[in-house]
Amino acid sequence: MSECVTWLIPVKNGMPYLPETLASIEAQTYENWEVLIWDNGSTDGTLEELEKWVPERLPGRVVTNDPCGVGGSLAKMVEASNTELCARIDADDINVPQRLETQLSYLIAHPDVAVVGSSMYLIHQDTGFNELYPRPTHPEDIVNYLISVNSMAHPSVMFRRSAILEVGNYRERPGVEDYDLWLRVATKYKLANLELPLIYYRIRSNSETATYIGQGTLKALTDDCFVQNAPLLFGCTEDEARLLRENRHPIAALALCKTAFYLHKTQGGGIFDRLRSASFIGAGTMRLSPSDWGSRIAIALLSSLSINRVKHNIKQWIKARLHPEQFVFLSALRHFLKQQKGY
Repeated sequence: MSECVTWLIPVKNGMPYLPETLASIEAQTYENWEVLIWDNGSTDGTLEELEKWVPERLPGRVVTNDPCGVGGSLAKMVEASNTELCARIDADDINVPQRLETQLSYLIAHPDVAVVGSSMYLIHQDTGFNELYPRPTHPEDIVNYLISVNSMAHPSVMFRRSAILEVGNYRERPGVEDYDLWLRVATKYKLANLELPLIYYRIRSNSETATYIGQGTLKALTDDCFVQNAPLLFGCTEDEARLLRENRHPIAALALCKTAFYLHKTQGGGIFDRLRSASFIGAGTMRLSPSDWGSRIAIALLSSLSINRVKHNIKQWIKARLHPEQFVFLSALRHFLKQQKGY
């Protein structure tokens, strides 16, 4: 492997954790990389610390004269990068030494994947306790979970620059710039996560995410982001997306079935396989309103039945409502289409 990778690191007041982050980059087993660090107005000694590392110990550069938000600075870094592959890390997180080597090998072996993340260890600021935080690994599961949650760990990802630019790059969406990007990337490319945890993610009470949670605004930001992007990825209207995200859809199972059929059409895979998958059922269940008992029953029944049993029940339901001649004709037509077109 000889591909050069650019680390994209937006930072504002990264002390005292920044040196540990930079040391984890220096310690990578894969050595063909450079850093692009975008300072967004630090006043805590971050710039002085960066001068000790870049470019003497870490090849690359630091941009200091154009402070902006996380999404805006990442968009500018993607545009300014000289390499096709870019790796994200936040200025308070830590990479395991094999991270670049592992993710680069995966992307080389999977050209249809545009973004690969990983599971991660959570470092709890108050206790110092490290907790494993697994992420879904299969591309279909990742898309399914995007219905309800952000299924990619942003600081853990490596991505193809061309794919990010193709879907419009990062946007200034405070608190959800990554979720916004994944929803758009997934319309054209596969997303993947490695089961192996490749970063240590620091949980801090004064982080940007914690601030939005504390202000009670993160849910609204996430909901708005989903509503804007859902029609293209999931095939629903903005009104349907809003009702789902706010747990107000009167019959959510219908909207979820519509989504499953749309994903089958645009991304392949079996409809029943998706409907019965733990990821789709889990994400869908999170979107049910308290009064939508019909959808709860439908999801429970679907999850408990085998695919063949579901097909059998549908077949019997149709048969009971058709004249025998009509049923025989439809069966023959289905058999013919299956032979001719691979249905």
